[in-house]
Amino acid sequence: MEVRLSLSLPRDTTTVPLTRRVLDAALAVFAVTTDCREDIGLAVGEACANAVQHAETGTDYEVTVTIHEDRCIIDVVDEGMGLDSAAPKDVGPDAESGRGLKIIHALADMVELRRRQPRGMALRIVKLLTRTTPAFS
Repeated sequence: MEVRLSLSLPRDTTTVPLTRRVLDAALAVFAVTTDCREDIGLAVGEACANAVQHAETGTDYEVTVTIHEDRCIIDVVDEGMGLDSAAPKDVGPDAESGRGLKIIHALADMVELRRRQPRGMALRIVKLLTRTTPAFS
């Protein structure tokens, strides 16, 4: 079984917690453990916050979540200027910004960041799922 959620969201900070809650509810239906859901929620929250902060004024950003039996794939796409590198920057633990990609890399099993043409960024986060019980048994 596969479930796909697609959200087209305005570039507004209120969409970050909304996205986290929608995704958490979907993962709970799949009997994903609380720890795994929290990791995914934090990672998607960081990705959405980056899209809100860096996307071009007035543009929406897209979040597509695909939940499989064993993994969750999250794609966050915006029309921002992007980053110079997919590698997380070295920032201090007390820095007020710049830790988002580092946090996402720490929580995810795979992270892919790529530029979109003519502009924008696409971030893919893959997290292997742990469950309390088999899904839909």
